[in-house]
Amino acid sequence: MLALTLFVMARNLRAISFAGISRELGLIAVGMAIWGGYHLLHLVFLMAGPVLVGDGQSAQIGTVLETWVRWACETVATILFLLGVVQLTWRFGRLMESLQQSASALEHEHHARTTLENELKNAVETQRESSQHESEFLLGLSHELRTPLNGIIGLGSLLGNTELDPAQRKLLATMEQSAQTMLARVGVVIDLSRLRSDQVEVRNLVFSPAELVKSIEALFAPSARDRGLVFATEISAAATKQVIGDSRLTRQLLSTLASLVIKYSPPGTIRGLIDVEEEGEGLAWVKFTAVAGELHFPPEVIERVRAEFGSMRGDGGIGLAICWRLATLMDGTLEIDSQADTGTVITVCLPMRREV
Repeated sequence: MLALTLFVMARNLRAISFAGISRELGLIAVGMAIWGGYHLLHLVFLMAGPVLVGDGQSAQIGTVLETWVRWACETVATILFLLGVVQLTWRFGRLMESLQQSASALEHEHHARTTLENELKNAVETQRESSQHESEFLLGLSHELRTPLNGIIGLGSLLGNTELDPAQRKLLATMEQSAQTMLARVGVVIDLSRLRSDQVEVRNLVFSPAELVKSIEALFAPSARDRGLVFATEISAAATKQVIGDSRLTRQLLSTLASLVIKYSPPGTIRGLIDVEEEGEGLAWVKFTAVAGELHFPPEVIERVRAEFGSMRGDGGIGLAICWRLATLMDGTLEIDSQADTGTVITVCLPMRREV
């Protein structure tokens, strides 16, 4: 039993050292070793004593071993054993107290985390409801504004068919231009409200990216010429093939970007590039790139719109927010690299599928 105990302790020295009970188990082991050593010595003497020293002397030595030596060994062994057991019991008591404190701390931390998690959930839900109400309010307000604006534009058109002097006609043209600008901005707010309230669905249809870009180029060419801008579009052969994706949202995204680039670019040239990169298993990435050498978006505008994901500060911020929303909605990406000396490069990558 002594050998088995010492063997088990030797095999678990690392665990004993980690638990900090080496001294306690050492006292117990020494006590057991003294007790076992005495009985082993007594057994050996009983077997070999008569042969070595004779029967008479063996009996005398045996008496001493069984009285004084045995009493001394068992006393020392018992004291060491009891001392080790007492210290080990005290150590386990401290360990249980520490475990209880740790359990209480963990329970407190769990309660605090649960409370914080509930507060965060409530805050997110409140923010979602607030955003929903805000989007619904903006959507309703925008619809309410479109009706009188359309009335103003219609009456202005009728008034333009009457006899007006040059000064009156100039004032009428300014009024119509202002109403058209306001109507366009109201349309942008409506688009952003729908995107923020998740009222836009992705509908995949078959279309040609090249034809889509050509139609957008034809639509914005007159306004670009009025601002002294020249469109130069490069379309790869891969982009002329049809793909499956949401052509409506893609058109809205590219039209919004084209409107922003034309509005904020000084006279110069705007290059558009379109390409399709195959990825295998029918998946293709349609890549639209616009390069405006004279256009520069301040870094704070880009970072603000990206961070707030729908900033209402300025027409440019709203337009960029809509573009980011649309790209994200279609699982795509939109990157803007704008430098004061080299201009702006806007890259849109949208995942679509090849028509089989």
